[in-house]
Amino acid sequence: MQIYDAFGSRPGCGPARLPDGTPAVLACEHAASILVNGQPAFRVVCTPALLPQMALGRLLTEGWIASAGEVDRISVCADGSRIEVELTHPLAAPRAAVQEVASSTDNLPLARPAELHPLRPSPSLALEPEWVDTLTAAMSAGLPLYQATRSVHSCLIMRRGKILYQCEDIGRHNALDKAVGCALLDGVPLAECILYTSGRVPEDMVRKAIRAGAGALVSKSMPTLSSLDLAGKYGLQLLCARKHPRSVS
Repeated sequence: MQIYDAFGSRPGCGPARLPDGTPAVLACEHAASILVNGQPAFRVVCTPALLPQMALGRLLTEGWIASAGEVDRISVCADGSRIEVELTHPLAAPRAAVQEVASSTDNLPLARPAELHPLRPSPSLALEPEWVDTLTAAMSAGLPLYQATRSVHSCLIMRRGKILYQCEDIGRHNALDKAVGCALLDGVPLAECILYTSGRVPEDMVRKAIRAGAGALVSKSMPTLSSLDLAGKYGLQLLCARKHPRSVS
């Protein structure tokens, strides 16, 4: 896979003053379109970093590809507004015009010119309690952008007890996609990994974890009835409301 990123990475936050004059550090919003084989696929609003990784992760977790091997090239233009993905094969025409409904505007599909890969059963993974403790402690400590702004989501990926990736974004879908994209580029087997998200877990987040092929999805927030049913149907280990306990002084 070839990556051509003329945009690079920009600061995810900047200084500002609130309407009442209070100084603050606020998260940056960046809009970009993802095109696949020249076809508009998604419009994303994200923090301006890891755009190739986000596009790669998005295509996997939304079912456009089944593996990183299907991607030939990812190109990001100089102003970061256009992310072009070229596959190693043509897009398969959809058999129906049905779209999966996203639960937030940062996960907006522009079109459905391709047949999506079906969901497959999740891999079995022995989930050690100390691994979950390590993840919850890392999330509780807060990643740099969250510490600065208190207004972004985070996603961690752990393999065999070691946290490999820590990604942040204004959207929980984007943060997960960036982390998954990082793992794909490095050839990390996601079947051996745990995803930890700071956000709530509606059905589309569970669907993303299943399509990523992750062994488990952990969150400090709660699932919905639909997401719980979907995780059970495909055998995804789903642990929610996992927060690091606060120390009592």
